[in-house]
Amino acid sequence: MSRNILPASLAADHLKIVSTAVPSPTVARWQPAKVKKLAGSACEYCRKRRRKCNGEQPCPLCVDNMQECIYDAIKSETPVQAVKRKHAQMQQDHDELRSLFKVIATANVQKSLEIHNRIRAGQSPEIILQQLKHGDILIQTKINSPKHVRHVLLSSLMQTNASFDDMVEFIGLSVAKTPGVPAPTAALLRQLRGRQTDLRGLRKLLGHSQPPPPQRRIAISDLLSDQGSQPFATAYPISTKPEPDDHIETSREPIYKVPAKPWTRLTDDDDLVSHLISLYLEWVNPFFRVLEEDLFIKAMQSGDLNSEYCSPFLVNAMLGYACLYSEREGAFYQPDDYITRGQHFHDEAFRLWHLEEGTASLRNLQGLAVMYPGCIMRGKDKLGVALCAVLTQLNLSVPYTPQRSPSGVEPNSDEIRAFQRARKSVAWSAFACDMATANTLLQPAWHTVCKEDLPTLDELPTESTHVWTGYPHRNKDDRLDKSVMWIAHCQLIQMTWKAQRLLYASDRNDLQFLSRVEALTEEMSHWKNDLPKELHFRKDLPAPVYDLYSCYTCVIIALYSLFQPLGSAQSPQSEQNSPFEQNPECQHPTPPHHISEATQTSAQTLSAQTMRQRAIATAQDMAAIIGNFRHQYGLKITLPYFVNANGVVCFTLLQDLDNPASAAAFKEAFRCLLGAGMQLLWARGMARMLHLTAQNTGIKLPKAIEACLDAVADTAWTKADTEMLSSCWPNLVIVKDAKIGESVTMEDLIKKWEKFAVDVEEAKGEGMQAKEEEVAIEAMRPKWYIPR
Repeated sequence: MSRNILPASLAADHLKIVSTAVPSPTVARWQPAKVKKLAGSACEYCRKRRRKCNGEQPCPLCVDNMQECIYDAIKSETPVQAVKRKHAQMQQDHDELRSLFKVIATANVQKSLEIHNRIRAGQSPEIILQQLKHGDILIQTKINSPKHVRHVLLSSLMQTNASFDDMVEFIGLSVAKTPGVPAPTAALLRQLRGRQTDLRGLRKLLGHSQPPPPQRRIAISDLLSDQGSQPFATAYPISTKPEPDDHIETSREPIYKVPAKPWTRLTDDDDLVSHLISLYLEWVNPFFRVLEEDLFIKAMQSGDLNSEYCSPFLVNAMLGYACLYSEREGAFYQPDDYITRGQHFHDEAFRLWHLEEGTASLRNLQGLAVMYPGCIMRGKDKLGVALCAVLTQLNLSVPYTPQRSPSGVEPNSDEIRAFQRARKSVAWSAFACDMATANTLLQPAWHTVCKEDLPTLDELPTESTHVWTGYPHRNKDDRLDKSVMWIAHCQLIQMTWKAQRLLYASDRNDLQFLSRVEALTEEMSHWKNDLPKELHFRKDLPAPVYDLYSCYTCVIIALYSLFQPLGSAQSPQSEQNSPFEQNPECQHPTPPHHISEATQTSAQTLSAQTMRQRAIATAQDMAAIIGNFRHQYGLKITLPYFVNANGVVCFTLLQDLDNPASAAAFKEAFRCLLGAGMQLLWARGMARMLHLTAQNTGIKLPKAIEACLDAVADTAWTKADTEMLSSCWPNLVIVKDAKIGESVTMEDLIKKWEKFAVDVEEAKGEGMQAKEEEVAIEAMRPKWYIPR
């Protein structure tokens, strides 16, 4: 069979002509064949089924069949190197399993049971052995000791939604050695994990008799000062519906279903990872909006390690943060130790961040923005400040448009809009972190220019409006437009930046200073009044919105009094009306424009006194909001700005406790600070610093608070907490009077005052011993002895 072959010149001309036309089967024979890029090795799923694999991660076949795409070899290694690496990994796993088996075989029953519980919780042998090596596992030898049971009981009690007085009464009944009251066991108290309860449910669990039902729900108005019976009024009434017999609410299924692999090596438990990710996205992300939920969940479910919207660093950072809100076994780093929850994921996130070597990418920005508040909540805000500096600098290097894919494919319009949406979210989150750092360090923010690109509803997805469910403790169906709240948050952060520049980068002796403060507070007041209706405060407000009011309160109080020269101005004792009623004396004063130098001092004193009154009224207002949060949600989950607002309110009211309204508000804020301190070292440090400040400045705390602190002394603060704390949060009472170079940070003051207390006790002990020796010697001397 013969075929016609065109001459070389004609064949070339023919190919030129048909190159612009639709190719025919004949012409296709003359076109050079494309050389297919062979994959170095196939994944396990394709290899078992003898299917072609393109070497991508994940490959198309695994995606279509929803399988985990696993390769024996890495792209950059040869098959021989892959075999050697796999053999070394198998040898390491074998050694770890043998070591763990040897520990279990030689350990006592309680120790073996604790290791077994950690294995069931999803911890790897490597992590368990590491904890054993460093002595971090507090095995069950002390789990049933009276001291441990008391600690667990007090921790559970502090996290309920009980008021301060109810809590003190219950401590006297359950913690004190009362005859006839059965002592609970640690196993019984562990049933409280993962549940939200009040005193009624706690009494029922412990088998205590219920007190006679009150005529109405005990609320903030029952928090009375020690000097009178006038209640602390609140403009937000608390529900008076009768409580059910058992107010314990069980957890539900996670909102989002995501895989553990390939995102973390610390656990294979998909349900635990789904639970923690749902916790973060439900409670933290609506306010901070570090990431876009839809993009992140889709990327995490795909298992694509090359995705722009998910990475092992980001996932482990989220898991470590969410563990602070979880009571599942896998969240605990040490048994029943709430302070160290999530430390394993937290450390893993830092390990992965070091491997990134400062790479500027969207997902690294998101991971740092998650790590920043996580460090602060753990009482490591010095480390958080360092991360914020890296986040601020790295934010300047990440582009606002997506780059080409490794295969050179240009992104389409939808992909560009999605990337820009996620990029804008994390940019504003970085801006918010910078503002929070400036509040902590009492200095201007690193952002010398305010962000002006406010987000709009047009550029956000319409499906961003969701129902807030309160997972996992409540079954709510509150409507919360997260986009609307985020826009309001960004507007508030802009005003926060203005406050930072006004407080820390302007001359306070300028006659126009007070008028600028008045103008900014007026602007913030308009912002609050103009909030969308769904963000107006009500008793059943979704929990993330509390952070919005907390942030607003912290900035307003700072403008009013915290960093202003107050002199000897004090709040008048007659100011006992509701903090929500407009006080005529708290109207905006007229700024002094044309006044002589002789009257300038008196005008500043009058302005300082007026602003102090307004700061106290604002703190009382926030204490009522804090009480509503405590009543509605308990204190198992406390949000970052909410904890900060608790501390600011307490320090603001600390010097006004002679006022019954301020004393009652202080009790509510301090009660919530104690509850948050059962699980967060940052809040625990605030409560400790408040107590030491009162002791060292001669301020008398209400009797109920002193009684409660005595009862929970070994639970609310320990020596180990002092060693763990690394905080630069300032003492807002003494910061105005501090000398140049004098440290007023939480960490330094607590260590200084505790050392001083120890020295005083030792001196007293030596003095008493010397006095006793002198008395003994005197008794041995003859009656006729006359000293020289």
